[in-house]
Amino acid sequence: MRLQQLLTRSTNSVAFIPEVDGLRFYAIMTVVIYHLNTAFSKAAGYTDTGMIELGGSKSLFSPAWWIVRLDLGVKVFFAISGMVLAMPFLRNRLQKGPKIQLADYYYRRLTRLEPPFIISLLVFSGVHILLLGETFKDTLTHFGIGLTYLHVLVYGYPNPINPVTWSLETEAQFYALVPLLFALLFFKKELFWPLATGAVLFLISVFLRNYFVRNGIQHLSSSVLAYLSNFMVGIFFAGWYLLKPEFFSKKSVIWDLLGVVAVFIQFYFYKPQHHIWNNFFFNLGILGLIISVFKGRYFNYFFTRPWVYIIGGMCYSIYLLHYAFLHLVVKYSVLMRSGWGYKSDLLVQAVVCLPLILLVSTIFYLLIEKPCMDKHWPVRLRNYVTQKF
Repeated sequence: MRLQQLLTRSTNSVAFIPEVDGLRFYAIMTVVIYHLNTAFSKAAGYTDTGMIELGGSKSLFSPAWWIVRLDLGVKVFFAISGMVLAMPFLRNRLQKGPKIQLADYYYRRLTRLEPPFIISLLVFSGVHILLLGETFKDTLTHFGIGLTYLHVLVYGYPNPINPVTWSLETEAQFYALVPLLFALLFFKKELFWPLATGAVLFLISVFLRNYFVRNGIQHLSSSVLAYLSNFMVGIFFAGWYLLKPEFFSKKSVIWDLLGVVAVFIQFYFYKPQHHIWNNFFFNLGILGLIISVFKGRYFNYFFTRPWVYIIGGMCYSIYLLHYAFLHLVVKYSVLMRSGWGYKSDLLVQAVVCLPLILLVSTIFYLLIEKPCMDKHWPVRLRNYVTQKF
């Protein structure tokens, strides 16, 4: 129990919702397994990320068909962020909850997310300079632009220091726009208007995602404009959850079946993800999964297990570290082969690498991320330094 308390994510909200961190578990594990495969296939010398050895990616009965789609977890993260950030704004708008102080809102985003991000970017910058032999000037340039969350907007490609931070840039853009977004959604008090406005914004984003990709507009294809539809799914669910709590209090196996179908819909319609109908149904699959995690008897049971929501609660640390760590470790673990083919070799890598990622991420989480969950940490740190010096 003491270990569980140590690892459980701290929250300043009214109530901890384990289902949210359970969904984060789903999102982070899909992404980690996706990058494990890409890192291993690269280290082992496969040019096609092992897709042929896994049976080809054209048949859904092939492991490759599923693995090549596992990066969908990033878009699930977007929906989760939409849900979490929408809650206080919707409580204010729909339930006459406390007014959101914008200074506090932005201060909290800054003190909660920036320290782990900056520290990880500094560490990986050092790796690129000291171990990978890249120039200090080039690395410093990418580091500086990366700090502004504008790397893709400026260069049109992810930050080479830590490529997965492209999605954190998208998230940061969303965080910045949230107050403006809710002012737009609730420009009139009647519930019809936020629903109608949200639907329009959803459809515009689906269109823009398709337009940016088809026309090769790389600088905007990863922006919040392209992925706002994912965030809107989370916002819609948050409103539903707050307005109809009695609906989500009852669990049923029927919703477990919906969850299975929703996961399949996500995978089936994920690629090509920029196609308008694919994007639409993929988002529907995300919504179905979220509902099932709250409503399904077995889905809810699984996603609210302590070990599941604890790992989900550490997803930010895991996300920041896993990509670079995998590409470093797999260079050595690739020597461990089962001799039974690519599938079993990949399983060996999972057995070796996943616990190591979890261990390193847990240490980072406890030392860096979790202390920043206390919104008063800057004051505490200032007082501590003042007393010492």
